[in-house]
Amino acid sequence: METVRACMIGLKAPQHYDKVFKDECIYTFDTPFSEGGLAVNLRTWQGVALDMIDLDLQRSGGKGLYLLQKFRREEKQKPADEQEPTKMAIGVEGGFMDDKWEIIKEYSLLAISASGERSTLPYPSQDLPILVSDVCEAIEKHQGVQSQEAVSQWEEEVKESKYYKELVQLPAMKKISPSPKDWKCEKSGDTQNLWLNLSDGYIGGGRRHWDGSGGSNGALEHFEEEKAKGNFFPLVVKLGTITPDGADVYSYAPDEDNLVKDPLLAQHLEHWGIDVMKMEKTDKTLAEMQVDLNLNWDWSKICESGDKPLVRLRGPGLVGLKNLGQSCYMNSSVQLLLALPEVKQRYMDADFQIRKSGPSEVQNDLISQVAKLANGLNGPRYAPPLKDGEDEEDPKHVVAPQMFRTLIGRGHPEFSTSRQQDAAEFIQYFLEQLTRAERSALGSRVIGDRPTSGMFDFAVEERMQESSGSRRVKYSRTQETMLGIPVKLEDAENLAEVTAYKAAHEKDEKDPKKLKTEGVEEPKPLVQLSTCLARLAAQEEGIQFRGSAASKTTRMATMPRYLLVQLRRYYVDEKWCPAKLDCKVPMPETLNLEHLRGKGLQPGEEEMPEEPDDRGAAAPPAAAPEADEMIVAQLISMGIGENAAKRASLAVNNSGAEAACAWFFEHSEDPDINLPPAAGAQPAGDAGFDPEAVSTLCSMGFAEAHVRAALKSCMNSVERAADWLFSHADDLDAAVAAVNGSGTAAGPSRVDNEDGVGEYELLGFVSHIGKHTSHGHYVCHMRRGEGGSWVIFDDSKVAKSEAPPLDLGYLYLYRRKDA
Repeated sequence: METVRACMIGLKAPQHYDKVFKDECIYTFDTPFSEGGLAVNLRTWQGVALDMIDLDLQRSGGKGLYLLQKFRREEKQKPADEQEPTKMAIGVEGGFMDDKWEIIKEYSLLAISASGERSTLPYPSQDLPILVSDVCEAIEKHQGVQSQEAVSQWEEEVKESKYYKELVQLPAMKKISPSPKDWKCEKSGDTQNLWLNLSDGYIGGGRRHWDGSGGSNGALEHFEEEKAKGNFFPLVVKLGTITPDGADVYSYAPDEDNLVKDPLLAQHLEHWGIDVMKMEKTDKTLAEMQVDLNLNWDWSKICESGDKPLVRLRGPGLVGLKNLGQSCYMNSSVQLLLALPEVKQRYMDADFQIRKSGPSEVQNDLISQVAKLANGLNGPRYAPPLKDGEDEEDPKHVVAPQMFRTLIGRGHPEFSTSRQQDAAEFIQYFLEQLTRAERSALGSRVIGDRPTSGMFDFAVEERMQESSGSRRVKYSRTQETMLGIPVKLEDAENLAEVTAYKAAHEKDEKDPKKLKTEGVEEPKPLVQLSTCLARLAAQEEGIQFRGSAASKTTRMATMPRYLLVQLRRYYVDEKWCPAKLDCKVPMPETLNLEHLRGKGLQPGEEEMPEEPDDRGAAAPPAAAPEADEMIVAQLISMGIGENAAKRASLAVNNSGAEAACAWFFEHSEDPDINLPPAAGAQPAGDAGFDPEAVSTLCSMGFAEAHVRAALKSCMNSVERAADWLFSHADDLDAAVAAVNGSGTAAGPSRVDNEDGVGEYELLGFVSHIGKHTSHGHYVCHMRRGEGGSWVIFDDSKVAKSEAPPLDLGYLYLYRRKDA
């Protein structure tokens, strides 16, 4: 008790707005469920594992008080009346709930004297000083940072339709029967999954789903037929879901094409003789149908969850990551990157030196959190051998990277949310953020003199040639971290077979699954990698360059140590909706890209003379353009973020939604795609710069020519340009020359890229399951061990991969053979 009184001076109870780290150790992934529990420092409100207390004491004065939390879980009896989920939602009524376990919580007070003596006292206890009890109680009842910053509830948002107020309703020449037995599709005769058009009273079958199930498509086809006649009847309501509380309303309008709200639904239905007060639910809602699809969808081809059980694995390097709610894109990405030997050599610190040398707020230090994650995945702490009957989801064995997710996503409009994201975009963003953090840590806190991203960076050579038959050419270089390879349906070698199947399938309106049940499996388009690479290397004609037409070819100027390959399967369909090309692209385990190497100025070619703008000379400031509001609105309606939509509109000079959308899908992996356009932002390479941005950067001591090159390279973003200038401070002239295209393959390069023979071997890949990147699921496959056997990482599940789907991946990681 003397120790308690000596340590209590200056304590204060945390308020609801304070941050209390009581769910996860700031140095490790220990939680209150871990073997020794989790101790929360009463002074700093930071949780630490028991074997981290000495490190924590070094930072807090050598003595202290801790609230020791020890939790365990006991399985609850399943209620007899428990309902199946009915909503695509987490943590809300009718959604997916996680209440299988009852949590038993035990607390005590740990007091450590200046001499290091430890004492454990019961809590709660009337013997404790009131101040100490108040602080412990406040910590116990506090929501905790994990609950404050993690989105615990998620539900798809349904917005009001922009067309409900002015909806056209033709004269009611017929009344719709309130009896479900009288409803049928006017085109196919279907009696299930029927939709009533609110404008003309037409009843049609529902849309076919992405897995081939669903309705006969009658309602959608009717909308398109009427639209072709000049009639715009976008809103339909699902019969069987109408109740006094509302119904499923869908908008077929191209700029909505989603479930919507119709505040005037009762009035619109009354027009067709339907009294909502007398209607009862007789059919599944769209949300319930989507739940069924997600519960019953066969993931076996990618997740390898077929009839044969997978052999579960656990050990150093075989540790899974808990899905924190739509975080599989992050889990798969870090599994791919943090397993590399160079990363492990840099961040594996069994003695905690990296984390010891960090700032007091370790939770806000990316270097510390990457070290924590690398050690958690590759060290022995969370890798005890699996025991028979052991639950892999037991919190004491699971690594839950909540602190890392909060930090890496902070300030980002997308990665800070619980929505599904694009793994390719996340990897590029993560490497960019890590480069910034490593800039001041290399050589001191972490070994090495090059950022981690340098292992992935490579130079791209762009060659422009005048189209007038001239041999005059212009060579320039840009930097990339990922090789994007186009994948097109028209390149499928079995296109005729695929087209024939779809044509036969569409004729079977009454039973879209008939061909499948008869044993005919739908063929997937098969696109060979050689065809994709040929498309990548093909010469682009009709490029506008210096006011005239030119042709452009792109080659790899350097071959990185690790090559990230992205198969660009995503596109915009005829309804202006982002979609995914579900096809096979067999990826080889060894890859030679020497035929894609750029060689600079060739004999017989004449280099174009430089123009002032090419050398970064001063140019008169241009007025800052504004993104076209209509284009931005159309892109937002497709699910594209507002900032990305503005960037896309500006990039195509507001020429139209189609061009802007195409630009977005070409640049969706850009790390700054969702950041606000900078003041005066223009497409990269534009000569106009914001004078204020130039002045701000020049005030840091940089020459104006250097500043303009930095802004040119960074889409006129002042923050990114500042980072660019500091990161290239050792040789700014060479970097500026590369940005302005004044160097050839033999000339100066912007960065001293690694290079070698372009022969690669496959290390791992990330696969995506779903229609597009905003939905679905990611898993990672990696080679492990001396034999190079494959392992699948499916969030917290790690298992031996029997049949890695090399032809269905999205991101592939190759290592250069001579590295």
